[in-house]
Amino acid sequence: MWIAAAILLGSAYQANEARKSRQQAESQQRAALERQAADQAAFQTKLSEQTSVFGRQAGALEEQARLAKEQLASTTKAMSEQLSVAQDQLALNTKAYETGVSQYEASRMEMERKAKEIQAQIDEERRKAAEQQATQLKARTRGGRRALLSQERLTPELGITQDTLGAGMGMQ
Repeated sequence: MWIAAAILLGSAYQANEARKSRQQAESQQRAALERQAADQAAFQTKLSEQTSVFGRQAGALEEQARLAKEQLASTTKAMSEQLSVAQDQLALNTKAYETGVSQYEASRMEMERKAKEIQAQIDEERRKAAEQQATQLKARTRGGRRALLSQERLTPELGITQDTLGAGMGMQ
């Protein structure tokens, strides 16, 4: 009986120890679950904070991208307008240059034509002067003493001392 009581007491003691051990394991498991739940809550809080921060950053980046796109569009438009103005100015300058060149060519051709006319007039005057001198020389050497071709007529500073046709009186 002592043995049975010892066995019973030993069993009760073991059962008590097993119950204590089980309760301690349950409390440790509860504490671990509570810590895990708290860690998970903290993780969820940090995750939501980071998500919020990343969302704001994404919004800011989208706004920057939109502004950059608008600036690029306006810059491209301005540059296109400047290019168009420059092309128009180039066309005007080209047209003005071509007009200037054609006016220069027309002016040059007109000047050449006038120079040829003047040269022709000069040549004609030279020819007439040479013809007149030749006629006067011929008249002096072959003609006699005719009033219009006489030596007196050729030297006007002496004046005409003889009567000539048409005047009726001589100058003295």
